Amino acid sequence: MMIKTQLCSAAIAAVLAISMVGGAGANEAGCVTSYDASKDYFPDKVEVKHGAGFSITYTANTKRIRNDVSGETYVLYQCGTPAPADIATKAGSLQVGNWTKVASVPPKKIALDSAPASAIVEMLGVQSTVAASYKFFTVTSPCMQKQLAELPRVAQSFARKRGLVRRVSYDVADAGAEWTFTTYGMSDPQSFALNPDGARDMLGKAEWIKFVAAFFNKEAEANKIFADIESRYTAARDKLASRSKKTVGFARYNKVANGTVVSWTIDQPQAWVVQGMADARLSAHSGATTAFNNIDAFYAATADWDVLIDGSIEPLSHGGATIPLWQNLRDGYKFGDGAKKLPYVAANTIYRSDLISSPQNATDYNEHLQIQVDALLEDFAKLASDSGATDTTWYRNLPHQVQVDWRSPGDCKN
Repeated sequence: MMIKTQLCSAAIAAVLAISMVGGAGANEAGCVTSYDASKDYFPDKVEVKHGAGFSITYTANTKRIRNDVSGETYVLYQCGTPAPADIATKAGSLQVGNWTKVASVPPKKIALDSAPASAIVEMLGVQSTVAASYKFFTVTSPCMQKQLAELPRVAQSFARKRGLVRRVSYDVADAGAEWTFTTYGMSDPQSFALNPDGARDMLGKAEWIKFVAAFFNKEAEANKIFADIESRYTAARDKLASRSKKTVGFARYNKVANGTVVSWTIDQPQAWVVQGMADARLSAHSGATTAFNNIDAFYAATADWDVLIDGSIEPLSHGGATIPLWQNLRDGYKFGDGAKKLPYVAANTIYRSDLISSPQNATDYNEHLQIQVDALLEDFAKLASDSGATDTTWYRNLPHQVQVDWRSPGDCKN
């Protein structure tokens, strides 16, 4: 049975809200031509209210962002005003972590190596600034796929000391870009890490829209987008408050290249998943990550789960891996007659978060799911359907054999 995935109402509302913002902010849209020391160059500001994992403070012409996830500090100054002196970690430094990086804003051209940054750049309407991407970077957004296919791909350079890699940087100058949005803290003065996956709660994840907006002087737009997401999220959470709770667990089978399943593992979700599922009246299984060499022991440990979220990979004999299908899961978890008593098997409530994917191995789990938390909360609420949901945005129901919604540049409509 092939089911065409439809965006849920919250996601559509988010897109409509996004399309209505832009151009309304009071912050500078480009470089200033004369500097006034008495002027506040950032009248539009953002405030971090949830467990995002970053903080931001303002002066008249600078923004100081502390990324607690990557352990870095970013000092942004209005283009055309004096740059802060002697605070940046020196280029070429072999310092490990805790870098301070300085950049003027807003940029003219940037590079991408961060899927959530790509989604937010599109949300803010500043995708025209994307001039390049890392050579192995992939996304699910059809329009961004199309744009990146026509732009240069940049490599990374490695500096070594005594045979060890001490410094990594992107070759952005070759593409005319000023810096790169990336995922990890790096010893590269022209890279800025974006980490919504490190947030402590769902709305904290959405606040990374504010983080990206600060680099483009788009604080007013970010505040509008976030306020709309927060309003929808709160309304959905309150509506779900009276539901009875169900238990969700995270697991995977571990298969080697010859097709042999060697063990089964119960994984532990991140803090924001636990908090978001609690808001959807789901109780995430707690405890240490546990491996099992016996399938009956695995069944016993998961006997009270109402929902199973699978994180397995299906190895290929010639190397690499592919997305598992229902038959792979049936074989991997040995779902025979002995498993029919398990609640998640009986109710067909087994899912994976790869419903929206691209042929280049990108999944929207790393992209729009990371920040559209109002729509994600709706998905969480649907996971506990008594017979298995097939109308989710990101979670693919395996027993009902919902097909992957493959996204390609040809799907770009706007």
